[in-house]
Amino acid sequence: MKITVICKTTEWQVERLKEAASNFKVDIEIRDISVPGIMPENLGDIVLWRSSSLGSGAARLEMMNLIDRKHVLINRCLAKIPRATEKSFQQKYLGERASTIKGIPTFMFLSVQQVRDAIAEGVLRYPFILKPNKGSKGEGVKLMKDSVDLESAETGTDQLVFQNFIRNSGDYRVFILGGRVLGVIKRTAQEGSFLNNISKGGQAEVVTDPKVLTKLRHIGTTVASIFQLTLCGVDVIYDKTTGEYLFLEVNTVPQWKGFQEATGIDVANEIVQYCLRISRRGKLSTCDLVSEEYLSQFHLLGEKKFHLLSRLYLWTGDKSFKDGLEKLKKGYIGESDEAFRKRLRSIFTHVPEHGIRMVAREARKVYFEKYPRLESSLGLLFKYLFVREIYDIDLRIHIRELISDEELLKIKKAIESDEDAMRILSTHAINYLYLLENYLGKEAAKTNSEKFLDVGSSYPSGSSELQIYFFTHCIIGASRFYSRDIDKNERIVFIKMLQAIEPIIREDFSSISLDNKFEFLVCTKLCRYASGLENAILSEADRSLAPNGNFLIDTWNTKAAPDERNDFIGAEHRNVLYMMSQKPYHPLAEIPSDDIH
Repeated sequence: MKITVICKTTEWQVERLKEAASNFKVDIEIRDISVPGIMPENLGDIVLWRSSSLGSGAARLEMMNLIDRKHVLINRCLAKIPRATEKSFQQKYLGERASTIKGIPTFMFLSVQQVRDAIAEGVLRYPFILKPNKGSKGEGVKLMKDSVDLESAETGTDQLVFQNFIRNSGDYRVFILGGRVLGVIKRTAQEGSFLNNISKGGQAEVVTDPKVLTKLRHIGTTVASIFQLTLCGVDVIYDKTTGEYLFLEVNTVPQWKGFQEATGIDVANEIVQYCLRISRRGKLSTCDLVSEEYLSQFHLLGEKKFHLLSRLYLWTGDKSFKDGLEKLKKGYIGESDEAFRKRLRSIFTHVPEHGIRMVAREARKVYFEKYPRLESSLGLLFKYLFVREIYDIDLRIHIRELISDEELLKIKKAIESDEDAMRILSTHAINYLYLLENYLGKEAAKTNSEKFLDVGSSYPSGSSELQIYFFTHCIIGASRFYSRDIDKNERIVFIKMLQAIEPIIREDFSSISLDNKFEFLVCTKLCRYASGLENAILSEADRSLAPNGNFLIDTWNTKAAPDERNDFIGAEHRNVLYMMSQKPYHPLAEIPSDDIH
């Protein structure tokens, strides 16, 4: 493999890339491009564009598009979205495509009088920020505190943008590589300055708060995905007045010296390793690429670490996954009775947040309110199952301090008698019923798969996603989330469920998500059922690798939003299902298999 770095000047970042390539014995060249329209010869398999003598106009756009057709171009953004370096454009472009991220109102004016008018109308208010539309490193950024500052400033140009000042205690730089957050730093201005930029004397500290990191990861990876950026720095500011995290801007050619000094993360090494993984496309199967991506980058998987390893362990029985889960035990449940109680109490009193992307969100909210103990109890039952199966710890004595068996059975009875609730709640209802059976035993809380088949077969039109999840989670629930094989006699009704799902997926294939399709495949393996849809689903998987990483995104799903789970962590659910569907099933409690139906 060969990497070409397009750069017109020697810079610290490029020197670090050369050192990293040498460490990994990777061929690397640094070259400038100055002749427009003529494709350079002998470029590397992977091209990283930082700067060139072509400038930033049409010649650069043409050259980047030429390279993108024949090579892997890191940060193809500027070949597809030429105005992506403009701050005003960034705010507008993102605002039109990401309903889950809030930006900063950004204005442009042609004269001082237009600025005065905006102030008079309340659009701008002192203090406000004036900055170059294409600036970086804090250069040219000014704080307009009053009319005196305004009159002395150069404002009559379309190369400046105006933003109301955000009360803050610093801003955040989220460093993104290949759909993954390498790290986050908080930058705080030196005393007497309003500029948080490290290049302007700002101080950097590593962000470790999981709640903050989760919010910043969502913003950072969504911005990178929408702008088609493999390598970038996304700046976010916390508004102390409103309590919101706001998108500030994205740097398409990020510097990383300050970030590296603060975090200790060798960014150049990460880039070279990323290039090595990307270079294996076409040499490894899609499943092998995905497996390598998630297992080699496991340390960056954040809150999804337990989900990935637990599913792979329960599905395969592979001891290496169990060893990894042992390292997560303290964080997942704790190591003492008091820790167990504290964790369970936290689950039971937590009120889940339901994002706007949740399927049938408004309809489901009605039933969450009707059955207020459902979700908190479901959380306890999930914890019981995984702790019992993975760590061989029985939490029932502690759970019963929070909710009695009688109360749990009362919820079961109410839900089973409310078929509309079962259909709308779908996974929430079905998971509860099967997990309760696991918790109390079949004699006390037996499920009725025949009834579930009847209920699930009566969905109104337009509810295909809920219906698919309803049936697949009956099957997954019967397997105790992959920890036991399903008895041959039990499978008969579940195969009927799969046969009910097949025409739904076939007839509406382009609007069914990969998550739905892979969960369906997993269920066919659980039931020893051969589906005619498998080849079509796997063919879609082969065409669904993310542009910026070896993980699968919903490229072909016509209903997928641009900001919907298209990053390494957000895509974990569909990718672990895909890996499971391609690995032999060896449950912990195994029943001898029989012929495929």
